[in-house]
Formats: sequence, structure tokens, C-alpha cells
Amino acid sequence: MSVFLKRIFNKEKIKLDDLLVAEAKLSLEQSKLDKQLLLAHFKNEQSISADLGSYLQDILQSGNDGPISLTEELKNLERYVGLYGHYRKNEIQVLYDFPLQEEIEVIAPFILFPLIQNALHYGYHVDAKFPVRVRGRLLGKTLTLEVSNRINHYLVDQRTTDIISFFRSRLDYEYPSSYDLILNSNSNIFKASLRLKLDD
Repeated sequence: MSVFLKRIFNKEKIKLDDLLVAEAKLSLEQSKLDKQLLLAHFKNEQSISADLGSYLQDILQSGNDGPISLTEELKNLERYVGLYGHYRKNEIQVLYDFPLQEEIEVIAPFILFPLIQNALHYGYHVDAKFPVRVRGRLLGKTLTLEVSNRINHYLVDQRTTDIISFFRSRLDYEYPSSYDLILNSNSNIFKASLRLKLDD
């Protein structure tokens, strides 16, 4: 009987591990190729602009061989936020405070994107008084990222989106014991805080 139970539980563990890897990969691909950004582009323009084309080419080639430099991650993030703000300028305002630092730290590629995508996709930001706020810092080997947005009252809970669910799996896969993710909301503001210990 004990052998039978071990087989069942081992199979369940393998399935859970496979699910974690699959969701982690899905989170990475969603971060690299944001469907909402592309839809916003084609709503305004039919042909791919030089800025968007260059960005897409760079991100599709980036991060396929493991970790990238923190500088590259932040530059990609800054370009993404800039493009999103450009195409959704009548609907969204992003206050971005994440100074680029010439550090040699490395990070899993596009790991900082999901919290910002969650705010841009699901937050309320049609009024300039309610911008998406992005604030990041690097202290030693600990990176912090805080993203906040006005609550979208048409959404039940911004903590339970697919973006967040897959992102948790990616964090568990890439940084299993080196992160803290806190998601808070009140009647007005949703705030996501990530604390990530970068590898030595």
C-alpha cells in the first residue's frame, strides 16, 4: 500500500513541477510579446514603426540563453513603458522612476515586466490624476520594484489575473527562495511590491 501511495504522490509532484515550468515559460513569453501593446499599435497605425520594430526584434532575440544584465533588463523595460505610453497616450499615464544603473548584476530576462503589465492591462488609468507608478531600486544585491495603479472597479481582484498567477510560477522557478511578492489593495489603489535577491 505504501508503495502505491508513493507512486501516486510522486506522479502528482512531477505533474506540479511540469505545470510550474510551463507557467514560468508562459510568463516569460507573455512578458516578451505583449498582445495589448501590439493591439494598441495596430489601432493607431497599420505598419510597424521603426521604434516598435527595433524593440520587437531586440526582445525576441534577448534572453533566450539565460540571464541578462540588469542594465539590459531595465533598458528593455524603459522602452516597453515608453512604447505603451506612446500608443495609449490618451488613456494612460506612467510615472516611471527606475534609474538605470551601470551594474554588473544579472537577472532572469523580463522578470520585472509582469507587475507593470498587470497594472497597464487591468488598472484604471484613463485620468491623468491616476497614473501607473513604477518605482525601482537596487541596494546591494537586493532589487525592489513597486508598481501601483488606481483600482479598476470592474475587475473583481487584480491579484488573481493570469499575469500574476503565471508570474508567481516564474518566481518560484527562477528564484525559489530569493523573493518576496506582496500584493495589496484598498478601495482606491492596488500596489504590487517585489523584493528580489539577485544571484551572486
